[in-house]
Amino acid sequence: MSEINLIYEEEHCRYTENTFLRSISNILEELIQETDIFQIKKSLFHSEKLPNISLENYLIRIVRYTKCSKECLLIALIYLYRIQELNQEQLLNKQSVHRFLIIAIVLAIKYQDDDIYGNDYYAKVGGITMQELNDMEKEFLDRIEFQLFIDQDHYYFYQQKINQFSRL
Repeated sequence: MSEINLIYEEEHCRYTENTFLRSISNILEELIQETDIFQIKKSLFHSEKLPNISLENYLIRIVRYTKCSKECLLIALIYLYRIQELNQEQLLNKQSVHRFLIIAIVLAIKYQDDDIYGNDYYAKVGGITMQELNDMEKEFLDRIEFQLFIDQDHYYFYQQKINQFSRL
């Protein structure tokens, strides 16, 4: 009986994790749909060609290899909104969202989680060079004015936003 419950809990956990990742992916897809119509100033976050991987699959890859917590993913999403708020001229789009995302997640992991890897490992997971990761990490921190702390109200607001997307 307990073995059946364990299998059910594992399947339920996988289902809720996939729903959570899909919700974050959908939020980002909606965001870049709104911004893709604008001419955007290129930066080191822009890739030369569009990535071959969907945002949802990219998130799955990152979570699988970094053991990133749901809390870190939510914090990373908040960082992405924060960078947009503080840098109106630099919007996320199809060419930059994957790179912004990996940097936001790496920063959230370093700030929030106990188990962290080296930047060389995160670069491999993200499909970029370590030099690119280092440069983008520094640039990201500069652009959010090193504001990594998330207050409780912001955290719960974005948590509700994800919950709304998961119900759709």
